Amino acid sequence: MKNSIIKFAVISLSLGFITSCSDDFKHDFLEQTNPNEISTDIFWRNLSETQTGLHSVYKTWYDPDILNINEEMLRSDMGFPSLTRPLQASPSTFYIHTYTETTDNINEKWQDNYLGIFRANQVIEALNRIEGTVTESNKENWTSQMAQARFFRGLFHYYLYTTFNKGSIIIRDFIPSNPEEYEWPLSSAEDVIAFIKKDLEYAYTNLYKKGAYPDGDGSKVTSGAAGAILGNIYLNEFDYTKAATYYQDVIDNHGYELLKGDAVKKMFTLEGEFNSESILEINFTKDNIDLNFNVWSGQTGTNNLNFLTRGNNDMTAQSPAWIAHAYKFEDKDPLDARNYHTYTNRNGEEKTRLRAVPLRCSQMMAIIDDIETIYYQDSTHFASAPVFQGAKWGGLAWWKKYTNHDILKNESDLEFGAQYSTKNVTVIRLAEVILNLAECKIKTGDVAGGLELINQIRDRWGLILLGVAPNGDPSNIFNGSTYDGIVYDQTSLMSHLMRTEKPLELGAEGHAIRWIDFQRWKVSENYGFKDRLEELSNAEYFAGDFTYVNENGQNITKTNAASMAKTQADASGIVANFNYEYDLPFQNYNEELHGYYPIPSTEKNNNNNID
Repeated sequence: MKNSIIKFAVISLSLGFITSCSDDFKHDFLEQTNPNEISTDIFWRNLSETQTGLHSVYKTWYDPDILNINEEMLRSDMGFPSLTRPLQASPSTFYIHTYTETTDNINEKWQDNYLGIFRANQVIEALNRIEGTVTESNKENWTSQMAQARFFRGLFHYYLYTTFNKGSIIIRDFIPSNPEEYEWPLSSAEDVIAFIKKDLEYAYTNLYKKGAYPDGDGSKVTSGAAGAILGNIYLNEFDYTKAATYYQDVIDNHGYELLKGDAVKKMFTLEGEFNSESILEINFTKDNIDLNFNVWSGQTGTNNLNFLTRGNNDMTAQSPAWIAHAYKFEDKDPLDARNYHTYTNRNGEEKTRLRAVPLRCSQMMAIIDDIETIYYQDSTHFASAPVFQGAKWGGLAWWKKYTNHDILKNESDLEFGAQYSTKNVTVIRLAEVILNLAECKIKTGDVAGGLELINQIRDRWGLILLGVAPNGDPSNIFNGSTYDGIVYDQTSLMSHLMRTEKPLELGAEGHAIRWIDFQRWKVSENYGFKDRLEELSNAEYFAGDFTYVNENGQNITKTNAASMAKTQADASGIVANFNYEYDLPFQNYNEELHGYYPIPSTEKNNNNNID
């Protein structure tokens, strides 16, 4: 059952669709009375009406182009687009880096984030107008609403700042009152981030903490979310000390806890929505479904990320070979009881065997080797051959984070069809804060502190911990855990964080996490996305027939079912050599052209203040 009860009313006065500068809107503006002047007489008169306006701000978040998760997966190294391998039936422009200012998703991301900003500004201006009429007993509610509205205004500006035009975008801090005010010039990146910080600092100071809203609504934004984003801002500015202050506060003082033990199996399931480590989460409920809109419009109250990460279509972001391989071959700690599977064989004897794949793999990614985990109401390895037919129709591996694999037999079993999912979308988790704090510690010379934080994440998944056992045990065993025995320094631990821990823990999540990381690492580590593409272009990964021993002791082989192998020699009945996935992206990628999205054509065409 969903944790929260927000129902998003659509305000007819809310100018349903607006870009930062829309030609259609300017035409309507000239033909009609200013709707904001009308609204001050018939709406925005009290906290009940501003609350309804705030609901419309939350509703903007439903639009998939706000985050562009599917496109960002393909744009980075988190997704491979294909109906068939090795040749892509219809290569994504984001995957092969041919997107331009006219690309639909780029224009829509710009438009939809500015729509959210517009709606937030409506609430902010209304709250300022009625502030003098608010009674003492309602001042806390007024402050809470203002903090939520300013959080979203800052958040939507931040999404634009981190992805467009090297951060030089339009600051929208008021409702335009004439056509000229819609044609607003770009601000410098420095001015934009200063503006964002002010909004998020207000939210950080005045929002409720997790679980503290008087109405008990767990879907509302919190001070911890504002703190996490502020930490990210300062991390991206290489102010590691200030970033660490925010991260540490979020970890220590806002009520979040990592899922641990058997509770990790709840992650990215219906049961795990709004769990103890969720900091920012988009709430989808059946109460908000509206089938009067096109499924791709973002106005149905549903999301289609399940369809885009599991369906066999030319938009699907399947798993690339490198990350499926990395998930499968993480080192399981033999001392962790969760890494063993107990079963009864055909003779009635109870037997125990080591899990086929690590726990982190089981929760994040579906691969055919996972013989212990249920996937769409059956054991993963029982899936029909095309599901894991890596060289032909079907996929090599599938992300689980957005699918309904835990409650359905097929995505088509959803009440209104496969493209109408009400699974929540987690935007920020405590794990991200912990790993970003680890980066701060590494970069300020505290390698031991960075190791400790990374090991918190690894320990909860039952993985071998990094470093030398604290007690100096030559077997590298301490306190019930196994260590890898490697002496890490600043360079080697940072390399592990970039190439293993961040992508495997946070892959395909949030707002362009992987992309923004590379923008930062390009400067701090001399390791940008072009370097990553070169690594992947030169890499080879192999998959072969899947062979396993079942619980009756029988050897079972599934042919043409892609099981990742360490080397070609390890694969029985080679299905494919994945040595091609990033050749074209590497050839096409140009940091100057593709590091940030350009100002969209819709804005340029309708704004005379932008060349």
